[in-house]
Amino acid sequence: MIEWVCPTIDVLPQIKKAAQINAQQGNDMSAANLFLYRNKYNTQICLTSEFLFRKYKSDGVVFYGVPLFLKEFSEQEKKQKMKEAIDLLDKSTFEPSLLFFHVCEKQLDLLREIYPEKIDMVLNRDLFDYIYLRDALANLPGSKYHKKKNHISKFSKKYPDAKIVPLDSTNVKDAWAVEEEWFNQAKTQGELPASIIYEYDVIKEALENFESLGFQGQIIYIDEKPIAMTVASATKDDTMDIHFEKALMPFALDGAYAFINKSFANTFNQTYINREEDLGIEGLRKSKLSYYPAFLLERWIVKIDL
Repeated sequence: MIEWVCPTIDVLPQIKKAAQINAQQGNDMSAANLFLYRNKYNTQICLTSEFLFRKYKSDGVVFYGVPLFLKEFSEQEKKQKMKEAIDLLDKSTFEPSLLFFHVCEKQLDLLREIYPEKIDMVLNRDLFDYIYLRDALANLPGSKYHKKKNHISKFSKKYPDAKIVPLDSTNVKDAWAVEEEWFNQAKTQGELPASIIYEYDVIKEALENFESLGFQGQIIYIDEKPIAMTVASATKDDTMDIHFEKALMPFALDGAYAFINKSFANTFNQTYINREEDLGIEGLRKSKLSYYPAFLLERWIVKIDL
């Protein structure tokens, strides 16, 4: 039987190992996300010698992440090992079927091969990850980024003395100051959605555990006041996940988001940047598409009747 436990910071290296072995770029593979959102999704994990199991519960619904390998296997071995892992999940639940969220195409192909007659799947566009080439966001090449370059030029001309500083454990208090003021500014616009209220506490915990969670980022100062910040971590060797990015008014209207987006992209060497999902929010989707992702990482909801 599977013995479930709540994820703690000390198991994060194993989660990062799973992301690397399984070549997963999705934000659900972020060790930091798994830890920080553990309460929201009642997250539980189980680590064996061969697998990482993930279990979640939201609105009374129990769902799982596809089991992840913790060892290198051949393609043929993966098929057998995945069946063993799902059989183990099946023996650990009293439900007639298993529900998997955040399933990517590669995982879906493997599941369909193992359970061709027992599987139902639905594409979930709201959870697609937006994956960009780092070089594209760092350099904004060509005419398609004309508006972004104009935003950056506007910000640079209006605030020529803006100071860009790496975010680390010595100045996380300033990143928190940005989040607090951003939150207060948002409250003046009306009732806040529950997701923003919850995120406030998540960012607080993230900054309190900045080094332990393997974060990096930047802060922008104007007249010694922090006015924008970004927080990120590498999910695997070639992918940087942007967790939080905030800019205060009126600087946001003057191009602060475009400015810090480009600036931070020039500070690391990963090939790809994951700016996570849009959750079906129209304005967020429009904004993410405006940066021309290299591709969208498809996400499926999969039910297997066993």
